[in-house]
Amino acid sequence: MKLQNLKLENFRQFYNPQEIDFAANDKNVTLIIGVNGTGKTGIFRAIIFALYGEQRLQQDTTGEKVHLVNFQKLRENSEKPVIATVTLQFEYDNKQYILVRKIAESEQNGEIQEISQDASLSLISDDGETNEVIHDANSVTDFISQILPARVRNFFFFDAERLQLLTDLSSNSSSTNIKQGVQDILQVSNLQRSLNILKRLHDTEMRSISAASGDPEIERLSQQIDKDQSRVNEIQKENTYYQQKVQAAQAEIQNVEKQLADNKQLQQDKKDVDAQKKIKETADNAVVTTLKNMIGDIEPCSSILARDMFPQIMPQIKDMREDQRDLFSKQVLTQSLQNGVCMLCGNDLGNHPEAERHINKLLENYQSSELSGILDLVERANERINEDLQILPDKMNNNYQSLVKSTEEAEKAQAIIDRKSVSLDANMDMERNLEEKEHTTLPELHATVNDNKAKIISNEDKLEQLSDQINENQKNREVKLNEQSELAIQRSVADKTISILKELQTIVSEYDDEARSELSQQVKYMFNQLITEQDQNLIKEVNISKNYEMEILGENGINLLNDISMGQSQVLSLAFIFALAKLASKGRDEIDFPLFVDTPFARLDSQIRDHIVQKTPGLSSQWVLLLTDTEFTSREKTSFIKSNGVGYVYKLQKDSDGQTSILKSTFED
Repeated sequence: MKLQNLKLENFRQFYNPQEIDFAANDKNVTLIIGVNGTGKTGIFRAIIFALYGEQRLQQDTTGEKVHLVNFQKLRENSEKPVIATVTLQFEYDNKQYILVRKIAESEQNGEIQEISQDASLSLISDDGETNEVIHDANSVTDFISQILPARVRNFFFFDAERLQLLTDLSSNSSSTNIKQGVQDILQVSNLQRSLNILKRLHDTEMRSISAASGDPEIERLSQQIDKDQSRVNEIQKENTYYQQKVQAAQAEIQNVEKQLADNKQLQQDKKDVDAQKKIKETADNAVVTTLKNMIGDIEPCSSILARDMFPQIMPQIKDMREDQRDLFSKQVLTQSLQNGVCMLCGNDLGNHPEAERHINKLLENYQSSELSGILDLVERANERINEDLQILPDKMNNNYQSLVKSTEEAEKAQAIIDRKSVSLDANMDMERNLEEKEHTTLPELHATVNDNKAKIISNEDKLEQLSDQINENQKNREVKLNEQSELAIQRSVADKTISILKELQTIVSEYDDEARSELSQQVKYMFNQLITEQDQNLIKEVNISKNYEMEILGENGINLLNDISMGQSQVLSLAFIFALAKLASKGRDEIDFPLFVDTPFARLDSQIRDHIVQKTPGLSSQWVLLLTDTEFTSREKTSFIKSNGVGYVYKLQKDSDGQTSILKSTFED
């Protein structure tokens, strides 16, 4: 298939009729450049809608309805139907086709309703006449699916930023779906259908022979075989259903994880706000504690206010103290005599009898007065004021520094909270939704996957038992039938059928093995063609299993699939796609499938970008790139010019809300 021309009218952002010619042959690269919101994905959506009639893309992660008719046109024609039309001209098998697909919608009371869809496929004859060959939408889709099966269309029409091919190829459930798609494109599915037809024919012949035998035991065995086979079919359908549930759950898991990954900044902002709230709470508590400490430190020191009078009265206090006869406490004198040691000087009274006599004399002359207690209080107050004057400034300084530090921490935390809360408040619903998905939806989806996988395993055990029963009953029936010579002719027909069936099974198995082997070799070859020189020894071997699970082995024999970089992963995905297209092109040097890529360079560093730009035009029949302005810098522009493979350049110009024009451009513009 080669894309030739695309026409859009009233489709998404494209209000007025717009047109794109696709490059082919020697200059087979088409560049479509636009900033986000101008309609790059709208063009991608138009191609998928035209080919398959699908309105949603793989990257549509919300469950909201996707509307394809231009909103402004709907508003201008309120309550009247508006038709969006996509016309795609393409070449297949040396024949020219024009595919037209339409969708009608109307806006009523602020709601958009889909009215109808229609499609037609016309064949352009050699003389240029257009003859409509298919005018039914489903039949058009079926015809396209024969060219490019829907199951593998994401290999050739994809958003590189969301490409999950390697993840799918390492997942049993997803690789099964890929296997079916690959077998479709390599025509293995047609052989498989032939096997199924032969098997049904053989079963019909054996039922007829059993009925003709007249032997009740043969008929019983045949009935049991049919019953068991019916049960096998039922279980296989159950497994298909369970497998679909697993795939749906895994796809949803990928979507949720992608949403979570895309909104990491939002989640980080929430964590930061929560952390800053704790910091602020701690700082606020520290401020309160410090203020209490300051009050506690100041309150006992209130006597400092009287410090100015003490220098004046202390000489008088000294004179008054000397006039008192109770200079020493009576208790001190008494205790000294009892202990035999002077409590003031520490002398042993036994060795100093004169001191003992002096203490006794003091006791004899001792007179207590109320003034002594007052003098004690004044003197102690003076001492405390002096002590407080020494320690209070340090305490207050420390408290002040602590207060300033805690206040600054609280203010800084509040500033961060205020700044990040703007984004969080604006996305509050999304934040809550993501939080619910992370803590509720994801565990439920994983539980669904595990539950259905367990059911599949249980059913596989049942299938194994039923297979043993069927084989045993077939052997017993064979023994019984061999005893009836009159059924020899019918038996020979059945034997011939089963012989052909077995031979065809061998052919299908060998063909599938050869296809996988060649696909593995081509993947490695294409990878080395696309990757930069420094990584060309990265892969020693590529293995693709019967279930189309892929592993890539390094020099040490270890599977590197989960260890390569995002850029290498995208290159490997492209290598798989090119290898598959090469095989599907039936050995032709030219790969006869277009490669239509949205945001192609999102995961690639500059070196890999340059190499991809140089190599891809020679590996595909067409390469259509939908580029953001950040993907088309002067470096990429230079690389494309050097490649000499660009046929057409288009730029998307946003004229107003809901209106984008597609302008043909050049590298000089």
